[in-house]
Amino acid sequence: MRPRSVGILFNDQGQVLLMLRRKEGRAYATLPGGGIEGEETPAEACVREMLEEVNLTVQVEREVLVLENLGNREHYFLVTWQGGEMRLGDGPEGVRHSEANSYEPAWVSVEQLDAVNLVPEQARGLVRGLAG
Repeated sequence: MRPRSVGILFNDQGQVLLMLRRKEGRAYATLPGGGIEGEETPAEACVREMLEEVNLTVQVEREVLVLENLGNREHYFLVTWQGGEMRLGDGPEGVRHSEANSYEPAWVSVEQLDAVNLVPEQARGLVRGLAG
């Protein structure tokens, strides 16, 4: 496993951008993000991953959490929207997207985080804290 970088983006209505997933019969949600490549910094990886996954250009505001999750280090960044139209991006998720392994970016209210099963659990508390 390699370190991951994750972006937390809120819209004007206070909703957070999540990736709704269906995989192996399981439904859950994650924050957009992915592996850090080569000599990238975690912040650079966050910007690249947001573009690849959800077609948005973002600016990193600050790192808000470093988490050890399932033996992997994850860097969480609060980001702001700079451009682009939210949709499934042209990165690996767009290529792998299928009925059995689906990816759907969506704006979700903070009150619905439990209903969409946002994982990991620490991400729910983090998003709630940042939204408040």
